[in-house]
Amino acid sequence: MLKILDTLNTTSVGFEMNDILSTDVLEFILSKGITVNNKMIQNISFNKISLGIAAIECGADVLEVCKLIDWKDFEIFSSEVLKFHDYLVYVNYRVKNPTRQIDIIGIRSKIGLIVDCKHWKRSSYSTLLQVVKKQKERTVLLNDRKHVLGISNLYPIIVTFFHNQCQYIDGVPIVPIRNLNSFLLDFDHYKQNFFTI
Repeated sequence: MLKILDTLNTTSVGFEMNDILSTDVLEFILSKGITVNNKMIQNISFNKISLGIAAIECGADVLEVCKLIDWKDFEIFSSEVLKFHDYLVYVNYRVKNPTRQIDIIGIRSKIGLIVDCKHWKRSSYSTLLQVVKKQKERTVLLNDRKHVLGISNLYPIIVTFFHNQCQYIDGVPIVPIRNLNSFLLDFDHYKQNFFTI
């Protein structure tokens, strides 16, 4: 799976299905709903995310998968993790007056996770501090719409590509993509420690 994903990153044409030697691998790929046209796995976000998820199901490391996707696909990948945990997901949600974009809103049990995805290779504390400040501002702007969305509490979080020294900044969790699954599993146990509106 990782080889196919890597190939899709290096060519705009796609991945030639004839290069797949195993019938089992071919059947597995097709069972994931991968879009194939003229015996080519198309180079589209849906295929990259599906291949990434399939690779993780087969034991690939989340970080290795995320290295092979770009920032936009990273946002989609993060939203798929939320969907896996039964969150209703909005991607690239816009707030007006002033206009701001929220990468992901995940809603479950009247709780809204307001997610900012950072596909950076490195980040400093001061950079993360600014990201947290802006994410809190976006969360406050969304406060007026939370009842329309069926949300009682809003929790801003930052999902990063790599592990950072900080687990929280100003009450906002900084979650490496590798830990997003466990963070969501344990969220209810720790949410009282997080900044909320």
